[in-house]
Amino acid sequence: MLKYHIPSELPFGFLKSIDIESVEKVGILAISDGKKLHCYNNVMRYLESNQGEIQLGWVFSQLGKIVFKLNAHAVVKLPNGSLLCVTPPEHDVTEINFAPDDSIASLIRNNKLPVRVYSLVEDKTVNDYVKLESLESEMRLDGNLLAIAYILDQKHKMSNSLIEVYNKYL
Repeated sequence: MLKYHIPSELPFGFLKSIDIESVEKVGILAISDGKKLHCYNNVMRYLESNQGEIQLGWVFSQLGKIVFKLNAHAVVKLPNGSLLCVTPPEHDVTEINFAPDDSIASLIRNNKLPVRVYSLVEDKTVNDYVKLESLESEMRLDGNLLAIAYILDQKHKMSNSLIEVYNKYL
């Protein structure tokens, strides 16, 4: 199955088109008891014994050259204004690309952070996949496990078609 990766080069023209003007490199210094994919809780744990405040924003992943994903993420804003990621990384990286966005706070549901997914190409299969990814994010925020299972099944059924499009844009 195809997997998202951290883009080596960000599509700044595309990011500007979705109103992301500023992206910062943020160093990672994971807390000792931190858990991958639990950035909000990791930041809150860090702030229990350290100065700073939570800063919400987006990190990015990409599926080939066809799909771009924004994952809401929490980092620490230190008293001097610099940012620090305290969450153990999923990939072998020492820093992340991070776009601060305070509006994310209004998108949090059931203590879960949102995801936004965009098609980078005009293709029906990719557009259908992006719709499923977006719906999956909504169902995850709502905690609807039955809907998520159905969506995963639908994504699996379209995987061969998606692979064809993915290979077309290599």
